Amino acid sequence: MKLYVDADITPKLARALRARGYDVLSAYDVGNADASDVEQMAYAVAQGRALLTCNAGDFTAILEDY
Repeated sequence: MKLYVDADITPKLARALRARGYDVLSAYDVGNADASDVEQMAYAVAQGRALLTCNAGDFTAILEDY
């Protein structure tokens, strides 16, 4: 599984997971640290990645569009 960690989660998690062989990108890695929630979701979908966030409440409505 490919994973995208949004800006609500420290990029240290993405680095730690990559060090253990997981395919993980952080919003900070790709210049999306200031992107909106909609932009975060769009990026994850475009890249074929599952999105990991601590901001699940705001993503409920966004998920309905996908």
